[in-house]
Amino acid sequence: MDNQDFATRYFSDQASDSADQAAEGKKDPLTEPALPSEPEVSEPSRPVVDDPTIVGPMSAEVAEVIARHAAQPDTARRPDQRQTEGPASRRLPAPANAEAAQWQHHYPGQYQQPGQHQSVNGHPVQAHQSAETGPQWHARQSYPDAHGVAVSRPGSEGESSAPLQIASWAAASEGSLTPAWASEATRHLRHDDLVKTRRVPPEEGWRHAVYVGTGHLVNLGAGPAERLQLQRQAQIAGNIPGNYQVAVLSIKGGVGKTRTTAGIGTVFAMYRNEPVIAIDANPTYGALGRVVDPRATSTIREYLADGEEIYKRNYTDTYPQSRARTGQNPQGLEVLAGNQNVANPLGLTADMFDTTLNRTRRFYQLALIDCGANVEHPVMPAVLRAANALVIVGTANFDGAAAAEQTIDWLAARGKHDLLRRSVVVLNDVYDCAEKKFVTAVTHSLEQRVGAVKFVPFDEHLRDGAVLDFDALRKPTRLAYTEVAAWVAEGFPTPGGVSPR
Repeated sequence: MDNQDFATRYFSDQASDSADQAAEGKKDPLTEPALPSEPEVSEPSRPVVDDPTIVGPMSAEVAEVIARHAAQPDTARRPDQRQTEGPASRRLPAPANAEAAQWQHHYPGQYQQPGQHQSVNGHPVQAHQSAETGPQWHARQSYPDAHGVAVSRPGSEGESSAPLQIASWAAASEGSLTPAWASEATRHLRHDDLVKTRRVPPEEGWRHAVYVGTGHLVNLGAGPAERLQLQRQAQIAGNIPGNYQVAVLSIKGGVGKTRTTAGIGTVFAMYRNEPVIAIDANPTYGALGRVVDPRATSTIREYLADGEEIYKRNYTDTYPQSRARTGQNPQGLEVLAGNQNVANPLGLTADMFDTTLNRTRRFYQLALIDCGANVEHPVMPAVLRAANALVIVGTANFDGAAAAEQTIDWLAARGKHDLLRRSVVVLNDVYDCAEKKFVTAVTHSLEQRVGAVKFVPFDEHLRDGAVLDFDALRKPTRLAYTEVAAWVAEGFPTPGGVSPR
């Protein structure tokens, strides 16, 4: 129906009035202006290359490629094709409704469902289709950035100020687009997710009493303190790829250095599945052999003589031959005692110490070296060269703390800063005079220059016992020695030969 028929049918009464008004020179306010004629478009406009939001119709060649590749299974293609083929070779999904099917019929290259990929200017993009179908499907598209990650760009004027959003697809290592959830699907199995872990029964405290009292029916597991102790034991038992020597020294005597060596060495011997040896490097009648095992009659002099005899006769040196010259305590710590013959003193030299250490390294991965109070003795440079870590012993009073600090100064003056980082200061309360405020102040002062500062409480057995009976020590003392040994064990080198410190 044109405009003239419309006016004749519905405005017949007003037509005569309009003629009268026209004669009188008046204008009809209800007269509609004529609509301009619509321009005829012969073909759709081609896409503008510079505008990434405009997508044109797909050509017949591209539609043919889509049909050919849709019939070919993905597994039949070569790997290089699967990585480099464009989005045009992807299989298009079936339309979701009749309106979408009609749109796909008229524009076969533009329709896609959410999550499918198209190509604009040679780059794969992802279209996010809204609830309305039709041309609004390209309101928002995704384009890969410089790193291959699809980034959403707004396609309308209302969204021109919206921030860029990262799409839910990530670039895979081989260059193809892979869903972000693919890493979760390929996660390896873990035994603790599939198999129930056995709870270790408690060995101490009220949890152990409940476990025993219920006939092993109620197992609450180890408490926090016991778990910490088990963790330290596992650290002590760690593997050592090679040899590790720990030197125990102090610039002042009477600080409990020899008993500290025996206590830490006993902890290592208890939890390590290998022999551990303590060597008395005190050139002036050291007491380490008596403290560890008073039955040990052989000394470093006989040990050196055996080594020379084996070398001269070209014999094979074995562990039983070495063990014949060492003592051992009930916990398994072996000791190589120093010279005790006052009528025939042994002038220990650096070469003698190196020869002794070279032989012990063949049978003992871990060795503790008890040094004398005379740090200026010629054997000390050889001890420091061989040491991988240091235990600097002081006491919980001013004289002992000052001795520990002076020992640190002596080492720093000789350029042993790297060795000081692998050193621990042990404040040994041999005089039962420790005060919490004093120990805290000394700890804060010295821990800035060494790896750690530990405290060993007073124990009557350490003061009165001639031989170290580790089982006779009070529990806090045993735990303190275990803590020191665990800290030293943290510095054991990794299988690659690199020390953590």
